[in-house]
Amino acid sequence: MEVPTIDELIQNTADQKVLPFVARKVIGMVADDNTSIQELSSTIEKDQSIATKILKIANSPFYGLAHEVTSLRQAILVLGFNSIKDLVITISTRSQYKRFGITEQMMWDHSIGTAIASKKVSDMCCAELKDIAFLGGLMHDLGKVIMNNEIPEAYVDVMKLTYNEDVESICAEQEVFGYDHAEVGSRVVAVWGFPRIFSDIMARHHLKRSALEDIEDMFTARAVACINLADNICKMLGIGYRIPNESVVIEELESTSFLGVKPDRIEGLVSEVGEVYEKECSAFY
Repeated sequence: MEVPTIDELIQNTADQKVLPFVARKVIGMVADDNTSIQELSSTIEKDQSIATKILKIANSPFYGLAHEVTSLRQAILVLGFNSIKDLVITISTRSQYKRFGITEQMMWDHSIGTAIASKKVSDMCCAELKDIAFLGGLMHDLGKVIMNNEIPEAYVDVMKLTYNEDVESICAEQEVFGYDHAEVGSRVVAVWGFPRIFSDIMARHHLKRSALEDIEDMFTARAVACINLADNICKMLGIGYRIPNESVVIEELESTSFLGVKPDRIEGLVSEVGEVYEKECSAFY
């Protein structure tokens, strides 16, 4: 089976308007300090599907708001611009799956689980990452979605290697494609104009090409560590996988040590991620 080169895949993906107009507009508006709540609300209201789902998620226990949110303006005021941007991108990303079978189901479950876990990790030990943790976790495997969307026949072979022969996804992709989802995701978001931090997270979250201590920028290193830890927590719990991965030992991860997560806090963190995911995952569908 012939697969495109990574340059061909990136070019094809970059040429597509993958995110809807409203999502692309919101990203720019949130980056503009002069944007008002009314302007942002009016833009989001142009896509009633996104607007409706924002209110659904805002009123879920995930945010734990004391009072019901009944309007977009109120949601923006209570949650803040960055959280609203995260929700818009989350909703828009889900809508871009070209198919939605068992493979896509597992990918989406894992993305949402890692987003939730990343937020929990940042709440515990990386307060400075609060504005990027959820979105970084959500998008860390974007390359998988793109590869599966564009060449599904080849990605079936990746899934077979992953589940039938216990080959790590990044290695299976290299075997089938000659490149992997970390490279694809990193390059695509760079073309889309996302902040550099997201490209770095996607490129490095497996920690296969460099150690955390080799990343010169401390903020980037902690962001990569946060998503790596969250990703592994989800693997351990089986979120987005057929079964839990019992070989994952959170205490021994480089990211756990780097972030200074104490052994006596790990069990509680893992338990909380599992509980929140079970309660909240349905709100993101």
